[in-house]
Amino acid sequence: MFEFKTKKIRKHIPEPKKPEPPKELKEKTQHKISFPKISSKKINFGLIFSIALIVILAVGTVKAIGLIDFKFFLKAAGDELKKDSYGHTNFLILGNGGKNHDGSDLMDTMIVASLDDEHKLVTMVSIPRDLYITDQIVGSSKINEIYFNANKKFQDTTQALAHLKTKVEEIVGIPIHYYLRIDFDGFKELVDALGGIDVNVENAIYDPSYPKDGTYDYETFSISAGPHHLDGATALKYARSRKTTSDFDRAERQQQIIYAVKEKALQTEIIFSPAKINEILETLKANVDTDITTKEILTLGSLAGDYSANQLSHRLIHDDPTQCGGFLYTPERRFYNGMFVLLPAGGFEFLHLYSDLNFNQANISKDATRIQLLNGTKTGGVAGETKQILKRFCFNITRHGNGLTKDIQKTTYYYQEKTDEDGNKIPSRPDVIDFLIKLIPGQESTIIPLDYQEYFLDADLLIEFGSDYVDSEKYIDDPFYSLYSIPAASPATTPATTSTITPAI
Repeated sequence: MFEFKTKKIRKHIPEPKKPEPPKELKEKTQHKISFPKISSKKINFGLIFSIALIVILAVGTVKAIGLIDFKFFLKAAGDELKKDSYGHTNFLILGNGGKNHDGSDLMDTMIVASLDDEHKLVTMVSIPRDLYITDQIVGSSKINEIYFNANKKFQDTTQALAHLKTKVEEIVGIPIHYYLRIDFDGFKELVDALGGIDVNVENAIYDPSYPKDGTYDYETFSISAGPHHLDGATALKYARSRKTTSDFDRAERQQQIIYAVKEKALQTEIIFSPAKINEILETLKANVDTDITTKEILTLGSLAGDYSANQLSHRLIHDDPTQCGGFLYTPERRFYNGMFVLLPAGGFEFLHLYSDLNFNQANISKDATRIQLLNGTKTGGVAGETKQILKRFCFNITRHGNGLTKDIQKTTYYYQEKTDEDGNKIPSRPDVIDFLIKLIPGQESTIIPLDYQEYFLDADLLIEFGSDYVDSEKYIDDPFYSLYSIPAASPATTPATTSTITPAI
């Protein structure tokens, strides 16, 4: 359960407790992708399989071919993957400019990808570059600058990447087991080595100010809506363009490209082509840094899962509070030396809950259960305020309004029992209750009040709020309602990200 100790955003709050920085980071060895040349006459199947996995890992998702004897060999040769308490393996996928690009050490792309092999699911959540992070070790900054600052301080890329990994753990609230970084040149060469990728452009792009490689000038990038076959250079522009779109549109395109690369990489003719594999290997050796070991890659190869589009979940964290993932806001620039930054409204605990839902309860996060909210108390606006909060968690809220009375004591989750053709009861309890009840404590009932039965024509779950929740400290005020009524805190103290949620013990 979760207790909500305050209803308003305070001006000053203590910084969230951070995990201790990793010890003796310099003793860790950074792994460069390196494999022997492949003979054109004889292909080592284990090596091919591992290379395919490396290609997929390089863009953040995993797929394998289901050959049982092959799977047994790789599993026997590999090391066990690190996992969290849910049995998931979590990756931090990074993209940066690299040499010959301005801001070479600034992270242009940050995606947390979680592999749930038991249920054959991959969940990806994009971290916005402008999210402001307090850091007592290398200095507070936007998250995309943390690696640059850490590398400058430590003079060690391995230690800098490990430090960035710990800061992302603070944002999402889950352990990150592995990082993998690929630069722009590596990305372009990887796509070209695959023979290009196929994407469907949803909205036409016209960007007259795309940075021109190797210069301080700009060039125009445009692409029409519809299906396209992209080479490496065009795919990079499609992923990076943001002049006429937002960073959040870019994040969606980047996740779209990840899936396109995965699909192309796993076409049989590419996996079993010695020339293509050699080309891909050379690309990865020069342009990828990772702390995933070779034996762990072999283990990934042994998973033999088929991760289709339906088994990939893509989520964003952004600043539109009316939409799924809209937990961020823009504070006044004068408090951040004129910088445009993003902060989590209500504190990082909301992002932790969002991550918990998407990474640890993916079956619920993808659930389309239709939910209706009713306010059964005298307090006005409860249903509307709660609707906005739940929509940020991506729940399907079909209606909201007042209940028939204003004296409801007990918050209740109503759902209908269902039967098969023979009249036997079948499971009908919506899984979303397991998460919602953490936020909004209440009782469950399949006995629907007569006046509420018609609501189930367009709802699968009806939540009626009672005074036991609304008049208690557990009630969640929408932080966006009062966010701009108080001065933002100076970054010299702490960003205005006041916490409203405290996990119950």
